[in-house]
Amino acid sequence: MESLSQHTKKLLEEIAKSSGEKQENNEFSSSSISVSNLTSGIEFLYEKIRNALEYREEHLWLKDAVFRILKRRFFEILAKEKIGREIIEELIRGRYLENDHYPESKAFEVEDILKKYREVFEAFENNSKLEEKKNSQLEEWFLSLAALEIVDLFPKNKTDRVFINYFWNVMKETTVASQEILGEEFDQQLYLAVFRNFFKADESMEQYELFRIKYPEWFSNPNELIQKFGKILPRLKQNLEKSLKYGLRQELDRIMKRRSLFIFMLQDLISQEKERSFEILDNPELLEQKLKEIYDTHYEKGREKLQTSSVRAIVFIILTKMLLLFAIEVPFQSWYDGKINYFILGFNTLIPPLVLIISSLIIKMPGEEQNFLKIVTEFERMLRYSQDLPPLDVVRTKKQRSLPTRIVLWLIYGLNVVFTGWLLQKLFVFLKFNFVDAIIFILFLSLISFFAIRLRKTANQLAAVEEKDHLVSVLVEFFFFPIIEIGKWISRGVSALNITAFVFDFLIETPFKTMIQVLEEWFNFIKERRQNL
Repeated sequence: MESLSQHTKKLLEEIAKSSGEKQENNEFSSSSISVSNLTSGIEFLYEKIRNALEYREEHLWLKDAVFRILKRRFFEILAKEKIGREIIEELIRGRYLENDHYPESKAFEVEDILKKYREVFEAFENNSKLEEKKNSQLEEWFLSLAALEIVDLFPKNKTDRVFINYFWNVMKETTVASQEILGEEFDQQLYLAVFRNFFKADESMEQYELFRIKYPEWFSNPNELIQKFGKILPRLKQNLEKSLKYGLRQELDRIMKRRSLFIFMLQDLISQEKERSFEILDNPELLEQKLKEIYDTHYEKGREKLQTSSVRAIVFIILTKMLLLFAIEVPFQSWYDGKINYFILGFNTLIPPLVLIISSLIIKMPGEEQNFLKIVTEFERMLRYSQDLPPLDVVRTKKQRSLPTRIVLWLIYGLNVVFTGWLLQKLFVFLKFNFVDAIIFILFLSLISFFAIRLRKTANQLAAVEEKDHLVSVLVEFFFFPIIEIGKWISRGVSALNITAFVFDFLIETPFKTMIQVLEEWFNFIKERRQNL
């Protein structure tokens, strides 16, 4: 049996060192930021409702909440108002952060971050010759980086980046690629693939991570970069976006999704066992026993996550459908048909969530025994990998199809679209749908088809054995592929299309948050008066 690789030994040393530093610095701060439990309960309920309106993964909620706060208070930032503490208090009330946990100094750190971004905005306004709309879009994009830098002040696990660097180094050694691919860009893209699969990162998180890599001085000595960014902000955005359009991105993701389970289980093992980590990792029998415990826990969590994701998708569909029902369908039927067709409204309202419920019930977690044995084998190989062993993964350039092949494939796809459209048209004629009812039905059928694919991916996050295609699923996906494509396109732009979220952000959130803030001040005032009695 091979011994642990040098990278694995170094990881254990760094984790042990980090744990020792954490114990030394674990001093309780007598002055920490706290909020009222009552206002916290009210705002938490609001945030729950607000997050249900957007089908977003739960791990993105904190950074989305910070971004919403910064957008809402953008003019206060430009006016140099001190809002660092208020931002933290709002996040605590929404229960994104712990109450009575963070020291007052965190507010000053938030202020320092906002200050440098504000100075870039000021420099950009002085240098920009773009129209106002494009200026606003660029400022909003740069503000999203500020939101992520603030989120970095409150890490849930301070060793995450240690694991990412370890995983990246392991993947560099265990993955081979052709000479024309290898180089600095490949290493950078490999790192981004590790990062986005470890954190389940969205595009803004990836851009921020790339920003951290390219401009490390922004986080230590930003003064020289402030004027520079003010001049090149459009080009900065363009360059970061371009880096995410790497040709082998999908191929790297395919590898990382299969390998990410290794790093998550290793992280759990080291976190749970601490001093015994080396002993367990170095002993195959103890390792298999511990991995079984961790795998069973992950399996149950995966099952729960699948159920939660299904419920959230169904809630999103129902809430959005009810809004369109009363805002568009009922008024249009009354005007266009001169009456309300309750059968069509009921069909259009009940079928989409019903199809999604059936899809979520059909989706299953991967088989346990065979899957676990594969995981143990892969885990051992990555843990003890050395240069004497064959590579685990091979990255190949995407094969270019010939022109005749591309023409044939697009013709088949075109026939697929025509056939699917013909089936839907026959259904709409039979049910006597008007064109608005038909459009809304296709819209929601597309969304639920895409959500069903997403739920299946959630179920397969623990899959070490590749999923086998079945004839029925292949035929269903073939006929409904155009519908799924529409759902994917809609999902990408769902924030822009989500009218309910727009109403919340611009009509409800500002007065609601102001009311909560006033209520918080009132409670603090009463507390002060009580102490003086």
